[in-house]
Amino acid sequence: MEEVRLLQVEGQLQALARCWLYLAAQLELQGVDPAPLERSMLVADWQGAPYEPHAQRTMRELVEQLTAARENRERQSRYQAT
Repeated sequence: MEEVRLLQVEGQLQALARCWLYLAAQLELQGVDPAPLERSMLVADWQGAPYEPHAQRTMRELVEQLTAARENRERQSRYQAT
C-alpha cells in the first residue's frame, strides 16, 4: 500500500512539473524574459529557509529542461527560416 501511495505522489509531482514547464514555455513565447525566473529557481533557499537537496536538484532539472525547450524552439525557427 505504501508503494502505491509513493507512485501516486511521484505521478502527481511529475504532472505538476510538466504543467510548470508548459506554462513557463508559454510565457516565453509571449515575450517574458525567462532569466529572472531561472535565477530565482536556482537560489539555495526560500525566504531564508534552505531547500531540501532533492528539491534543489529538481529545480536545476526544471531549469535545464526549460532551457533545452527554448534552444529547440530556436533551432526549429532557424531551420524554418532557411
